[in-house]
Amino acid sequence: MECNTMMIERIRREHGYMARLLAILNNKLECLKQEREINYSLIAEVVHYLMNHSEKVHHPKEDVIYRYYLKQYGSDQVIEDLELEHQLLSEKTADFLGLVDMILQDAVVPQQVFIEQLEAFVKAQRKHMEYEEKHVLPMIIEEFTVKDWQEVESQWLQPENDPVFGETIADQYRQLAARVRQNEQECV
Repeated sequence: MECNTMMIERIRREHGYMARLLAILNNKLECLKQEREINYSLIAEVVHYLMNHSEKVHHPKEDVIYRYYLKQYGSDQVIEDLELEHQLLSEKTADFLGLVDMILQDAVVPQQVFIEQLEAFVKAQRKHMEYEEKHVLPMIIEEFTVKDWQEVESQWLQPENDPVFGETIADQYRQLAARVRQNEQECV
């Protein structure tokens, strides 16, 4: 049953935000490959945002839908694997943020190592998001009834104000919000 609810709209909007942030990281990656200077604190803000928002808002929202699907429609390995994938992405994000923080604290990290880690991080995030968009969400939209959507909406009671893309920008993300809004392809 085709029923785009507010919850799916929010998930897709958040995927759009994440895609924009991954594009910023990809731009930084290209700058590094050209041996140009980059702004590591901006990278830290992007990764910190992805970690915080994904762990506290985005993935838990998806997990509500996925758990409900499994309960109502039975076992599905594709969906069962997603919660674990969310945990693995969370660990990868925390690890990568640790690497960025080391650089910001003047630790010596070989440029090639950082480039490889940044590339792997962006690729893993994109792959996960694209998989959900192309395979998982369409399957759920196809199956869910209006009652199903009402039920999952009722289970999601968290207030949502995005600290970068919302109306109120969090202090820790001012640089990132300004960069997203200017949408420029600069290195530093």
